[in-house]
Amino acid sequence: MEAFWTIAGVLGFIAALLTIYGFVRWRKAVTPKELDKALDEQGLQILEGVQEVFNHYYGIAPGPARQLVVTSDEERLRILALATKAQREHRYAEAVEILQSCLRPGLPAEERAALHNLIGNSYMYMGQPGQAEPEYGEVLTAAHEIGDDPARGTALGNLGNVYAQRGDLDKAEQHYKAALVIHEHVGDSLGRANQLCGLGLVYGERGQLDRAQEHYNKALAAYRQIGNRLGEALALGNLGIVYADVGQLHKAEEHHREALDIDRQIGDRLGEANALGNLGNVYARRGELDRAEEHHRQALAIVRQLGNRLGQAQDLHNLGIVYAGRGDLEKAQEHYDKALVINEDIGNRLGQAQDLHNLGLLAEERGDPDKARSLLNQAKALYEAIGAGGEAPAIVAAALQRLEPPEAASTPEPKRPRKKPPPQKP
Repeated sequence: MEAFWTIAGVLGFIAALLTIYGFVRWRKAVTPKELDKALDEQGLQILEGVQEVFNHYYGIAPGPARQLVVTSDEERLRILALATKAQREHRYAEAVEILQSCLRPGLPAEERAALHNLIGNSYMYMGQPGQAEPEYGEVLTAAHEIGDDPARGTALGNLGNVYAQRGDLDKAEQHYKAALVIHEHVGDSLGRANQLCGLGLVYGERGQLDRAQEHYNKALAAYRQIGNRLGEALALGNLGIVYADVGQLHKAEEHHREALDIDRQIGDRLGEANALGNLGNVYARRGELDRAEEHHRQALAIVRQLGNRLGQAQDLHNLGIVYAGRGDLEKAQEHYDKALVINEDIGNRLGQAQDLHNLGLLAEERGDPDKARSLLNQAKALYEAIGAGGEAPAIVAAALQRLEPPEAASTPEPKRPRKKPPPQKP
């Protein structure tokens, strides 16, 4: 059953996608004292909550949060307070509804960009990249309207996250690189670190592990330099996945445990789920299936509470790997099937490929070569479409070769005469 471990390590995928950060520079320079004078006691309380959420989840400076609050009337302050509370409690669907109620015709481009960015971020935390994409498109449009390069870099990076989550690695790389150029030009250290992490993800999924490790290490150094604990945990977790992929399981475990400690200290529940799942993958690779199952079930409980469907699909898939390792093929198929339904629904092509891959291996194990070939060919097509690298596509190819009918293997294809090109007209 060793082949089933090839998909281990996928839960860390979402961590690299959620490098979501600040959004807009405001045209009018206002000092903090002037802003505080403009806010009443209620506004200051809301501002404190808004900034806490913005700084924790999106890594931005307090300026945009203050501006969004100071330009709001009493009713909008009340609505923003509700949205802030919903996000702090991980009720992202409710936060989306509340934030959408703040959108109205004639809003300044800065405020429009801020609100659309927050809505897009909430969708990403729910594992719904298709819903997030148009929101980030609105941010990009607003950034072009006001000539705001930092906002443009943010939008491009977040669109890179969308494409990465869908498994479109070429488009993800293109957007991360474009965002990186902007963040380096304006001296945005956090934005630079986020794009380095995104590029590390792309290279890791392509199997270019040296390049992935290089980019994650650069990102980790940058996050630590600016004191961004959320980013530090993200980079540590992604480095742990690289170490697991090269067989250094002790180092992988160390990195995932360090990430888990940070996520729990800062209260990042989604990061905690990612770290638990990654530790589960390490234990699965070691053959410690009971410990693996325990960690995956803890992770699944968290992402279900958060309503994150991508995380649910990944944890279900990883539990399928555990059951396959025990030889319980029915339960393994049940979990892979559930994961596949979710991944198809949210448009996660990489997840679909992984589910089909392991379902194909299950069919081979059960002695159903026709079904195995069908499933593995679907997985192969998806891997090729998204440009995935590493050992997974190679294992699919090897399985298909094993399953090739004897007559097909022994009967050579008849050679056809090459067609000569037509003569060129002078």
